[in-house]
Amino acid sequence: MQEDSPNQPVYYQDDEITLKELILKLQEYFNELLRNWKLIALICVPFVAYKLYQAFKEPTVYPAELTFMVDEDEGGSYNALGGILGQFGFSANQGYYNLDKILEISKSRRVLQMGLAAEIELEDKQDFFANHIIRAFDMHQRWRKDTTGLSDFRFQHMDYDRFSKLENRALKAMINLMNGTKKQEASYQTSYNETTGIMKLEFDSPQESLSIHFLDTIFHRLRGYYIEKAIEKAEATYNVIKDKTDSLQNALAAAEYQLANFTDQSRGIYSARDGALQQTRLSNSVQRLQVMYAEALKNLEIAEFSLKRKEPFFALIDSPIPPIKPVSKSKLKAVIIGALLGSLISVMFVVGRKIYREAMQSP
Repeated sequence: MQEDSPNQPVYYQDDEITLKELILKLQEYFNELLRNWKLIALICVPFVAYKLYQAFKEPTVYPAELTFMVDEDEGGSYNALGGILGQFGFSANQGYYNLDKILEISKSRRVLQMGLAAEIELEDKQDFFANHIIRAFDMHQRWRKDTTGLSDFRFQHMDYDRFSKLENRALKAMINLMNGTKKQEASYQTSYNETTGIMKLEFDSPQESLSIHFLDTIFHRLRGYYIEKAIEKAEATYNVIKDKTDSLQNALAAAEYQLANFTDQSRGIYSARDGALQQTRLSNSVQRLQVMYAEALKNLEIAEFSLKRKEPFFALIDSPIPPIKPVSKSKLKAVIIGALLGSLISVMFVVGRKIYREAMQSP
């Protein structure tokens, strides 16, 4: 028997597919798809039909936009530090942080429920915004299978502290409608321009007047709430100083009255020594109170100035006005999406079927 030479090359079977084989295999699958084009088209039909149904079912909406900007004087050491960092090309991004904070607050439940609680007359009906939105978005249709009372629910009051579980459920549904969920696109959106700092509020609803007035209401509620919270601490300090100043003013007035009254009554009644001593004491008291009152007035002016500096200035740029161009879901886009989805499913089916058949026929 001839033994293999240790220097003789040993050949192993190569399972790797060559480029030619890959091209031929792709051509084979492509021809398979061409032979089954009718099946592919047939599978695409229900997907296209479903997407078209969704497009026709989706109501026409009126997209309203409101733009504004906020001027906040942060003051203090932060601005000084920001100026120093700016000279070296660094930025603390405090401005962007405030813009994000304002817009996040505008989407909070507290601000949105303040807007929903406002009353307005729309289409000859005076009601809460919450009930107007329930009617406009046909939310009773979404709640038709609910057996807890949402199927015909209406808000009778907007005192959130007295809300029942059913009312809280309805409120949460309204907030989800505004901000959106994983399955539902948001009808209320916010954004800002990083270059200009201009912020935008957007709201889409099936009623033009609802879109316009709800955005205006949300803006005013946001402005009021943010200003209130921004100056809360400075306002508390101002009120404490003002109360102290008023107390000193009253004490000074009382001391001055006592001094004047003593001066009038002491003529010829008290001895010169006793009268002079009492008058000196009263005069010293008045002088001390005058100094304290002057210092308090100065502190009050500083606190008032600080309070005014802390108060953000909300500048409304453009508010929505009619007419608003209605927007409906694109039928062409629905057809394209349906065709792409159906094609993907049908191609996977045809190719998978061919792979299965070849695997079963192989020895």
